[in-house]
Amino acid sequence: MRKKLKSKIFIAVLFLIVIGILLLVLFNLDYFNEVVEDYVKKYGLIGILVLSFFADLLEQPIGPEVSASLGVLFGLNIVLVLVFSIVGSYGGSLINYFIGKKYLSFEVKQALDSGDYKRWYKLFYKYGKLALVLAAISPIPWVAFCWLAGSFKMKIRQFVLYGLIPRAARILTVVLFVWYLYAFLV
Repeated sequence: MRKKLKSKIFIAVLFLIVIGILLLVLFNLDYFNEVVEDYVKKYGLIGILVLSFFADLLEQPIGPEVSASLGVLFGLNIVLVLVFSIVGSYGGSLINYFIGKKYLSFEVKQALDSGDYKRWYKLFYKYGKLALVLAAISPIPWVAFCWLAGSFKMKIRQFVLYGLIPRAARILTVVLFVWYLYAFLV
């Protein structure tokens, strides 16, 4: 019983930290957008890599496509912008997957009764791939799904196929749209 309580407290604290970061960024969105813009101007491709990494490592509303789009608008090579953005995104996403696998798997198992855990595991096994695709291409919180994929022991190959490849497609689509729009308007 004591382990179950500790696990629930751990998950609650982690959830509160994530919500806190999200609210901090939301309430200071103009500031963070300015920081991202300045960082891309100053550091170029390395800035895009770092910002994309942190965009998918931390739960917040600024995705990796924002810094990549700014790189395109600042005249950086679109292919390199896409490569650096996707590599950064993959790095942050994989770290979250392994955090879920190594640390949250035990905590989730401890926090739920064995019957509840089995039910959630079956639900994730049945719908997890679809949920991961949707989270990768939409504004649904991506970090939480990386954690879930890891905590429910999704195979890394499946995580790449259903999570990382659609995430790259999202980045590619947004950046190409910005690039074409910019070329059309300028």
